[in-house]
Amino acid sequence: MTAPVASYAVDLLYDELPVFDRDEVLAKLRDRCGAASAMDNAKDGGLNFFFPDLRAPFKDSTVPVQIALTVAPGQLPVDQVMAFMKQTWDWGEAKDVVAKHQAIVTVGDLLASALPYKSRLGFFQNVLCGILELLQPLAIRWRPSGKFVNPAVLLAALEPGPKRDVIRGAVNVRRTLVKSTGGVVLDTLGLGALGLPDFEVALGERMPQPFELALRSLARYQYDMGDVIAEGRTVKAGAESFQLAIASSSVEPKRDVFLLKPV
Repeated sequence: MTAPVASYAVDLLYDELPVFDRDEVLAKLRDRCGAASAMDNAKDGGLNFFFPDLRAPFKDSTVPVQIALTVAPGQLPVDQVMAFMKQTWDWGEAKDVVAKHQAIVTVGDLLASALPYKSRLGFFQNVLCGILELLQPLAIRWRPSGKFVNPAVLLAALEPGPKRDVIRGAVNVRRTLVKSTGGVVLDTLGLGALGLPDFEVALGERMPQPFELALRSLARYQYDMGDVIAEGRTVKAGAESFQLAIASSSVEPKRDVFLLKPV
């Protein structure tokens, strides 16, 4: 079983150092998340909030979930930008947009890892959307899914309705050349951060597009239904059938994945 990340976090990239008013942020959080209280301001100028009605198991009791915002001038390290840009497949303008950022705001949850995964991600995205509505950044670096996300596209994807896509930012499908497999490996990244197995397939001579669609479909099913997919289940991808087998991922970060093995 994959353990969820201790702190689920993203980085908001701005073209100048933003100034968040604590009372405005608190009002937005209460509007989107219910009861919320502000804690003492952090020494670095960041903000911290806790949510008394959203409690997670902790030892023999429960604790209120917290959100921390940290604000810092400057740019992300070049190697990190390159690594995330390499796996950003759904935003063609990302490189030019990200290059303009001059400040970073990190938004992360605290004491939330024991929450049910849907509650955790839903809460986090409510917080995030509230912040985006106050001061929309140039881009979002979504740490758990390893890609840059367009804030406007994310807000549209999380709007209630039939086109709502709750994993638009939270799950990525990556392409990685892996020498041990002799070719390109496709895998999902993002489910593991929530405590669910990701999916992986070695392409060989196959074209990636049908398998990207298949992995996204499997990821969405896994998220919607929970950890209910049994090892040994047969699934379709492209024109082929594959059997699912639990394995350790071929690509970092190391985590449990469902490996698609040709039948």
